[in-house]
Amino acid sequence: MAELLPPTQRVRIVVERADAPRCGIEVGDAVDVDATGLSTGGKPFCPLALMGVLPVLGMRQNPLPADDWLIRKPFLCCPDAGENVILRLEALP
Repeated sequence: MAELLPPTQRVRIVVERADAPRCGIEVGDAVDVDATGLSTGGKPFCPLALMGVLPVLGMRQNPLPADDWLIRKPFLCCPDAGENVILRLEALP
């Protein structure tokens, strides 16, 4: 069985667009994710918006080829479509 490697990259989840959020999330709000956990800089971040990112977060925390879809189009939507919140995933140094 293949050994699972721990995530190697820090990733920032940034609110790119927020048309009608009821949770108080704003454009520019961000969460940093690394192997030890999440950091919001002390500001609340909508858990529902995070749920939209979680399925691909582990993939983004590992090295990806430059032509990978998650590098070319790093945008994901909050599961609550009525809020029209778009999140961007970016690698941190």
